[in-house]
Amino acid sequence: MRIYAKPVCSTCREMRTPLVIGAVVFCCLAGLQEVSGRRDLAAYCGACKAVVDELSYEVDKVDPKKTIQTGSYRVDSSGKQSAKSRRYAGSETHMTELLETVCEKMRDYGTTTDPATGHRGYTRINTRPGESLTITNVNLSSGGSEELTNACHYVVGEHEEVIIDLYGDGLTQKEVENELCYEVTGYCAEYEHTEL
Repeated sequence: MRIYAKPVCSTCREMRTPLVIGAVVFCCLAGLQEVSGRRDLAAYCGACKAVVDELSYEVDKVDPKKTIQTGSYRVDSSGKQSAKSRRYAGSETHMTELLETVCEKMRDYGTTTDPATGHRGYTRINTRPGESLTITNVNLSSGGSEELTNACHYVVGEHEEVIIDLYGDGLTQKEVENELCYEVTGYCAEYEHTEL
């Protein structure tokens, strides 16, 4: 008796392609976690701080009066809905939208070196509307922004839920940075400890 493989439908093939691409990208990013057996802590710390800076900037731009409906739209036995209105800025929906594009903004950063300590870091090299910018000791090579972008994808991919929760709690930028970059991930605490 012969067994014939069922032909794969075109829809299944179309769905498989993004999954394969996603798996390859994930493996590449996971491989970037270790550089020569050691994580590039400067890039991870810099990416974590840049993510917080970019997200906080975007959250602050939203009109505080803007709201979003959350909860269930089902009607209970008394004819009432349990949907609630909450602030859009920092909501799960808002943060999910921002996290989809935040790593693209890492190209706006350059590598810095503190002349006194020799610590490597990252700073914004492109201004935002209404902001002034002072740049000193910045390397504008594309390698630094590529390192930061790769680290950003890893930080966001691994800690997306934590980021959403921290902004949902209404914490300040400094509180989110401390909690995410020092407490949860430990990237900055570990980097600053190894550099001392």
